[in-house]
Amino acid sequence: MKSNNYIPRIVENYAFDEALTGRHMVFLAGPRQVGKTMLARHWLKKTGCASLYFNWDDIYTRQAYLADSRFFESPARSLSIKNPWIAFDEIHKRNRWRDILKGAYDLFGDEFRFLITGSARLDLFRHSGDSLVGRYNLFHMMPLNIGEVTHMVRKACFLKERDFDRLADIFKERISRLPPPGITEAYTGLWRYGPFPEPFLRQNDRFCRKWHQDYLSLVVRQDLRDISRVVELDKVENLLFLLSPRIMAPLSMANLARELEVAHTTVKSWLEQLKRLYLVFPIAPWTRKIPRGLKKEKKWYFLDWYYAPEGPARLENMTATYLYRACLAMSDMGYGNYSLHYLRTLDKKEIDFVIVRDNRPILAVEVKSDDSTLSRTLKARRRWFLNTPTLGVQVVDRRGFLQKYPDNTWIMSVERLLSLLP
Repeated sequence: MKSNNYIPRIVENYAFDEALTGRHMVFLAGPRQVGKTMLARHWLKKTGCASLYFNWDDIYTRQAYLADSRFFESPARSLSIKNPWIAFDEIHKRNRWRDILKGAYDLFGDEFRFLITGSARLDLFRHSGDSLVGRYNLFHMMPLNIGEVTHMVRKACFLKERDFDRLADIFKERISRLPPPGITEAYTGLWRYGPFPEPFLRQNDRFCRKWHQDYLSLVVRQDLRDISRVVELDKVENLLFLLSPRIMAPLSMANLARELEVAHTTVKSWLEQLKRLYLVFPIAPWTRKIPRGLKKEKKWYFLDWYYAPEGPARLENMTATYLYRACLAMSDMGYGNYSLHYLRTLDKKEIDFVIVRDNRPILAVEVKSDDSTLSRTLKARRRWFLNTPTLGVQVVDRRGFLQKYPDNTWIMSVERLLSLLP
């Protein structure tokens, strides 16, 4: 680790690329305490603009704006830097924040670059009337992964390849290399302490347990109340505890509703709100041209796999989180519309995860704790993915394991696959 504990994040490699963003404002959304502020400060320092960080939770920033809506102009011009970066942190908590940004961008978009960081509201406003259309690009900053922790110099992810044969060849070449040093240690630390920077960097069990307890309470009792009208916060916290042992199977909303003594629609609404707060995320079944496919129930996972029970459930949740964030990253980078699904038929044939790009499956993943026998469903996946070649991977919780099978099918240790994902 670097001495200042700053871990470079993968999102930096593309969120600030003008070839991708043009001169649009860069919106960076993600969970609370994921490191957005640290990244913003690091980027400003790197570009010589350290003095141009403005936190709108700070009363001095708000007073400066009230006194002069162009309060940031003089500090930016005084640096004598071409295209200086200005960071507005937590501005989405202010009234009329979109109008503030629209005015700033329309006046100075040709001279200044703007980085806007925030969490749920920053991502949520896209679903309503958006006065900022054509002025911003939204990117997602997720918790730590193996590549970030080990400071791996990463080439473009194999998932970007449009030609399947090339995708399979690149995957084979990269997965067959000797893993870089530190991957096993990084995987073990992330498994034990979770992917959020503070508990991971502390590497202390007591601190980690306390941090995760407080984090759930803080997000539910402060952030949830901020973005919704939910008042039964105790029941929402109980919902998260009830969700933990259910993450490996399609979720029955009706059963949860009975246990919580609320309506089915209420549980569904609460889960959607928790998704917006980056606590949980759903995976829908893939049903396109799947005979006897399960069509309705989603699986739900925690973004932070620490909340999943240790053992097979945590392994599956950890893998789900990596695949989910890979889909977000690949979509953010403009390589296509990526989404994560699972496959399950009424006769109980199942593949844990399927990555789909532009409505075509490209990667099927099975998770087995220590079973090195190839899954029959994964082996026979062509039966469901007709005329669509897919890469098949079965991950196991056994260090250093790697075997190849026909039809671009592999069994490997879980950290090998995860280390290749953005």
